[in-house]
Amino acid sequence: MIPPKKILNILSEHWPLIETLITRFNMADFNIHDVQTILKAKYPSWTGEKVFKEANRLLTHDIVIPLAKSSQLELNRSIAEFAQYLLQEENLGIAEEVHVLVRDLARLGQRLTQAGQDEDIDELRRYARIMDERVRKIVKLFYHNENAILNIVEQAKADESHRSLAKRYQAVIEAFDQYIEPMLEMIDIGGEFKACFTTIETHISDLLEQISLSGKLFSEKRQLEQLRTRILDMHLSGRESLRKSADMLMPLREELRRNTLLTRQVAKVLGVIRKQGVDATLSHSQPHITSDLQKFSLGQAHQMVAYMAHIAQFEQEEYQLPDQSHVPAFINPNIPEYNAVKTRFNAQLALSSDNAQPHNIINWLDTTYPALEADEMLFLYQKLANDDQLHVAHSDDATIITLADTQFKLHPYQATLKTN
Repeated sequence: MIPPKKILNILSEHWPLIETLITRFNMADFNIHDVQTILKAKYPSWTGEKVFKEANRLLTHDIVIPLAKSSQLELNRSIAEFAQYLLQEENLGIAEEVHVLVRDLARLGQRLTQAGQDEDIDELRRYARIMDERVRKIVKLFYHNENAILNIVEQAKADESHRSLAKRYQAVIEAFDQYIEPMLEMIDIGGEFKACFTTIETHISDLLEQISLSGKLFSEKRQLEQLRTRILDMHLSGRESLRKSADMLMPLREELRRNTLLTRQVAKVLGVIRKQGVDATLSHSQPHITSDLQKFSLGQAHQMVAYMAHIAQFEQEEYQLPDQSHVPAFINPNIPEYNAVKTRFNAQLALSSDNAQPHNIINWLDTTYPALEADEMLFLYQKLANDDQLHVAHSDDATIITLADTQFKLHPYQATLKTN
């Protein structure tokens, strides 16, 4: 086994080579001559023997490895993924990978709950550790895919080839359709992501409460608390990462949509022009500067001078915004305090409590406070109708009331005092 320290030293020493192989070949194969050419370009002072020796050193330490039954080489996958992470050159993953991890996390949550109920310390620690690894992997996938989407957007913007916009933005559309939409559906408030983590968080909270009450497994309490916190943070991180990814892709997707729509309209207009001609197609859209009479008559010099003067003196009308001093000051609504209104209404009900006659709330408000605006009166009407100390019921007979010069036909609320 190659000591990790040696591999790290080689990576540090030959990082320019690794970076060039990642960016130039993009995970494709290459040959030993490509490696030697890059080394010679990066280190011009090296001799041919030194370049050959360093290229073989990379092969010996499995930094670059030969393909099966071929003289071609490729970067070690583990080192390539590590380098891509550092360079933020990741490739977009699939949404199903996150789906599988979430389902596995739900399964492990059930095992963790069972281990806690059985007070099996070893199993409890093991499942908590595995769940923690799954959570870290899901968070890593979110950030990995976010960087990959950033790369897709930058490549689409920087593409200056003569291909059509649909071809250049093909990766953008695929990323949105195959990753963003399925992930947004899963992470939605009613989706699988939220339901899974709500269940896990509830089970862990119940388990922590059980530990606190029993006093057993107390040393595992801190591990469970960290796991619950990490799960909740993962849910927020996932939503934030998807929001950023969607914000990066949406402008390009909208640009492609507008470009496609405009292209279709232009193609439709060109098709009509080919059939009917330019004059017949565009004559009704052309601006008419002169009248029909002027088309067939000779204008005089003073007419042209006056016409040009009108054009030179043309000014576009602009709307003048009012000054702050002209804007009327805001006046707070003169609505009475609700407790005072309630006390007054209860007193009115108490006076007629012998007959137990229900009072029409809206009529009482209209009679008692005639100066109130319609919305203020409806606010007090709704507050009294929902008061717990009153027995409120709809009237059997419909009534027509007038508020703000508008008539309403309704069955108004009638109230009586509740009897203890």
